[in-house]
Parts: sequence; structure tokens; C-alpha cells
Amino acid sequence: MMNRRDALHLGAVAGLVTGLPAPALAAAGKPPARNGIEGQRRADQGDGTYLNPVLAGDYPDPTILKDGEDYYLTHSSFEAAPGLLIWHSRDLVNWTPIASALEKPLGTVFAVDLVKHEGRYYIYIPFMAAPWSEGLKSFANICVSHADDIRGPWSEPVDLGIGGLIDPGHVVGENGKRYLPVRCQPRAPDRRRPRHGRSGGESL
Repeated sequence: MMNRRDALHLGAVAGLVTGLPAPALAAAGKPPARNGIEGQRRADQGDGTYLNPVLAGDYPDPTILKDGEDYYLTHSSFEAAPGLLIWHSRDLVNWTPIASALEKPLGTVFAVDLVKHEGRYYIYIPFMAAPWSEGLKSFANICVSHADDIRGPWSEPVDLGIGGLIDPGHVVGENGKRYLPVRCQPRAPDRRRPRHGRSGGESL
């Protein structure tokens, strides 16, 4: 019985004979996977190709900002302290951590939005109330931190007074007015009927 490897090899040989492309043969000549300085899997294969995911590990809900030739990324940091690790890249494949924007979380952090507006960087942060949280007015609370340099220092989170909503996404209208679309997240969904998200927005 022919296995998959034999079938791919046969297809490559057939491609050479008929003059058709032979991707299987090309793949066989690829260099071995490269590892990072801590032994982690490295996305950049060094031959113009890369592996997904480009960040090896647990980096959920990424938000990416393009700033000139640079890309910056941060992601949900949940209850980590420091949190909101900021990464830098020039090619969206090779990423280097450069700063942390949150010294101490006010609650569980997830699904943030990293933006730049009029020369200043902002991170819109939903804090979900945790058993150890103090002073949060709702089970979901949207705050914002800002910095003039992406590497910091970052301000303490400022409460925007937006409670019970998640997934902020900063946008600027053609008239220059700023908006913060958000999503409703019911605290205790009614299991007797289908659950549907509801979108909304807040003017800044």
C-alpha cells in the first residue's frame, strides 16, 4: 500500500517528467525549522517563508497598529502583572517585545484596542471584574491608557464611564470626531432563548 509520503514523491517525479511544477520536491529541500533564543518555534524560516502562528505561545485577541514602517501589537493579558506586553515588527513575521503598558490590572484584561491619534498612542482596555478587583463599577469597565512614546511611560488607566460593554474599537470620522464602537455582553444570558450580540457606540 502506498503511503502519503510515497504518493507525494511520485507526484514530484511525475511533475519533473511532464514539466509541471513540483511543490513537493521544493518542500523537501527546505531548511530545518529555526528556533528562537529560548528554544521556541520561530515563524521566519529564513527562506522567504514563514509558519503560522507567527507568535508561538498564548497571545489571544491581538490588536495591531501600523505606524509608518513599524507595526506594534498587543493582546489580552488577562490577570498578568505587568500586562499588555507590546511587540514591534517591520514585516509582521518577526516580533520583538519592547514594553509593557500596564503595571497592574484593575480586573481581567481582554480584547483591547491599540491606536494612534494625533501623535499619541492609546490602548482601550476592557477590565472585567475579578474577585480581587477594587473600585470597578460594573462587571465590564472600559478604560484607556495613553503614552507619547510606544515604549512608555504609559498613563494609569482612565475610567471612561462605559460599563457593561466590551470589544472597544476606536475610529475617527471624516469630520475628525472620534468614536468608540463597543459590543454588549450580557452578564447573565437568558438560556431560554438564543443569545445574540448587540453592537453600539460611544462618542469620545
